[in-house]
Amino acid sequence: MTNYFVMKNASLKRYNTLRLDVTAEDIVIAYSIKGMVEALRNYADRKIVVIGNGSNMLFTKEHYGSDTVFIVTSLIGDMEVIDGEIVAEAGARLNRLAWFSCEQSIGGYEFCEDIPGTIGGALIMNAGQWQYSISQYVNWIEVYNYETDTIDRIVPDEDFFAYRYSRINEMPVFILRAGLKAEPGNYNDALEKMLYYRHERYVKQPRNYANAGSVFKRPKDKEGNSLFVWKLFDGVNLRGYRHGGAMVSEKHPGFIVNTGNATVKDMIEIIQECISRVKNEYDVDLELEWRVIK
Repeated sequence: MTNYFVMKNASLKRYNTLRLDVTAEDIVIAYSIKGMVEALRNYADRKIVVIGNGSNMLFTKEHYGSDTVFIVTSLIGDMEVIDGEIVAEAGARLNRLAWFSCEQSIGGYEFCEDIPGTIGGALIMNAGQWQYSISQYVNWIEVYNYETDTIDRIVPDEDFFAYRYSRINEMPVFILRAGLKAEPGNYNDALEKMLYYRHERYVKQPRNYANAGSVFKRPKDKEGNSLFVWKLFDGVNLRGYRHGGAMVSEKHPGFIVNTGNATVKDMIEIIQECISRVKNEYDVDLELEWRVIK
């Protein structure tokens, strides 16, 4: 008996926040860390894509064949305080991390409350908002190394993380769990901050359509100055631009949303149009923040 369940020729719509209705020959739902490692080993001869909350990702195919296996970590979300640090499994939601920390009077994680991702995804892309990022709180990362078939512990050095990046991307590993700092905090202060952050994001970001968060990393001009994507988009009339069921958000042009029936082709073509207009007008190269699943 395995510690995971396999769905055959099933839809990934419920497993991605863009709600693109693509199908996959094999979708694995792991029940535990043990089950995830078993699946990683049993499907070592295939291309493996791990899905946490399914945010911040873009599919490029309508159907993925048996050469690709999707492992979903939605059931791998345990979180507890052990020996003075938070130990969180890869599938633990970031908003749960914020509330768990608040309940335990641990400070620092309020910024996570409304980030729609998981610990695993956050560590891969160094997720954050405001002046905070997950890298500020990481003690260690436990991973499965598929080249050596071992479970290893990584202790990040000061160069391990960068803006929306971690060295995990260059390593032959899959994230299992992480140990995070647990500095004392104040319950009431944490609660107030979380509600403030949520309010700010709800006011500014599109919540009436499915989306996968900010599409592009913040670009820089030739002098190295940071630019705002939404300002660039407004300068080339992209606010509200539609292609099929995909649309550049009217509320916040930094987001591309699914108005209800967007296809993979719609999403790819609207992204390409955004990149092209900004390049032609400003000579600025936009880089996707989304993880692209080929």
